[in-house]
Amino acid sequence: MKFLTFTLCLTIAFCTGVSAQNYAVLMQESPAGAGEIQPGIGVHTFGINQTVTLNTVPKKGYKFVYWLGDVSDPSANRTTMSVDGPKIIIAVFTRDSYELPSANAAICQGPEGLFPRHDELGSLPSIPSPPDEPDDPDDPPPVPEPGTMILFSAGVLALRKRLHKKN
Repeated sequence: MKFLTFTLCLTIAFCTGVSAQNYAVLMQESPAGAGEIQPGIGVHTFGINQTVTLNTVPKKGYKFVYWLGDVSDPSANRTTMSVDGPKIIIAVFTRDSYELPSANAAICQGPEGLFPRHDELGSLPSIPSPPDEPDDPDDPPPVPEPGTMILFSAGVLALRKRLHKKN
């Protein structure tokens, strides 16, 4: 029985290794919901040595920083990658930075001879409103990390083995 199992595993490993004409590419963004990426979030399958164009557009309140992974130009919004093996590509975004003036900041009075207003319109300092929070109701579901899945599977197998020994 062990020989049959070994032969079957060896045959499957050999056949999948020889006939594999595609590679998987995992596309993600950080933080989630900060922008839109092409070809989309998730796992995609591409042919060997296929050149894939990657494009990203940040949502309001965010800006694109760089790509993590094997891409031709990590700092460009639009770049390419060559699929020569399985890959993980992540588009990294950051919040737009802005500074709020302090409440005691001096208000510019303009040219000499002009005086600042002292009514309710002229006495308030101009404070920019903060950027809007992303409001995408179709946020992608979180993808568990491979290490988490390996540890989870090992724990399930160990627990199953322990339960079979007790019976």
